[in-house]
Amino acid sequence: MSFRGFFKFALLAAQVVVGIATPLDSKASEELVQTPAGLFPKSKVHAIPDGASVHQTSTEVQIIGANSTVLFSVPYTPPTTSKFVGPLLNPASASSNRRDLQSGYIAYAYWENTASSPISFLGSNWNVPNTPASWDDQLLYWWNGLVPIDFSGGILQPVLQYGFSPAGGGEYYAIASWWLTGTDIFHTGITQVSPGTFLQGQISLTGTSISGGVTTYSYSCTFVGFPSTTISASTTVVLSWVYEALETYGTVQISDLPTGNTIFSTIDITLQNGQRPSSLDWTPVSDTTDDITMTVLSTSSVIGALLITY
Repeated sequence: MSFRGFFKFALLAAQVVVGIATPLDSKASEELVQTPAGLFPKSKVHAIPDGASVHQTSTEVQIIGANSTVLFSVPYTPPTTSKFVGPLLNPASASSNRRDLQSGYIAYAYWENTASSPISFLGSNWNVPNTPASWDDQLLYWWNGLVPIDFSGGILQPVLQYGFSPAGGGEYYAIASWWLTGTDIFHTGITQVSPGTFLQGQISLTGTSISGGVTTYSYSCTFVGFPSTTISASTTVVLSWVYEALETYGTVQISDLPTGNTIFSTIDITLQNGQRPSSLDWTPVSDTTDDITMTVLSTSSVIGALLITY
């Protein structure tokens, strides 16, 4: 990361006083797993049955079945400033014992909606990259997503993966949707996809409601044409930050990544009032050490574009 990029990034980190979650607030002996939202205790990662939804209130998070019965419930515990440093608040770092390349969020861009009207739609298109030449048990994630206005424990994201994740997988590409809220993370089942497959990751605000002075925002997250990747989630915190990202874990050599580039294209953002931002002032972050870069091609809110070069 350049000094200028790091400086802007540090300012952002200083402005937000909480991280996305407290994934390590569990027993030290518990197995940790690498999710698209960071490292989590295995017991905090939950699969969502088909047709179920996730509902977060100020006190609990529930998985609600298609027949409206509560299938699972945990207390909602927002992150605390004293215990967490979130993955999006740190540059990539080489933290693995088996690592020649950087680890974590290595190429991404973010933008904040500061309008009074919340984001009602986020869409991004990209193609599944070519298969990496090497297999070293690496785990790669590509996604677009929405994060709460105050970073208070949440991220909703349709995710393309390569490798083994807590949702499953292997030496192939697969897609699923993920929802982190509080200290727990939820995911759909995975669907295998082939290199070259056209993907449309979309998040929609499906409704808002007010009860007792508290506003609840309901969202749907999916890959178009793959209904098994759909998550319906509700939260009491509006999602205002937009991210487009590549994460890598366990990459030992550059051939563990695809070759060429990936374009997040036709980035489309609409607000609840029907308006669109005049332009998207993206902040790109790159892994210049390994020459993996994120470049802004278009700041349009209708046909925006970001380029990841490997």
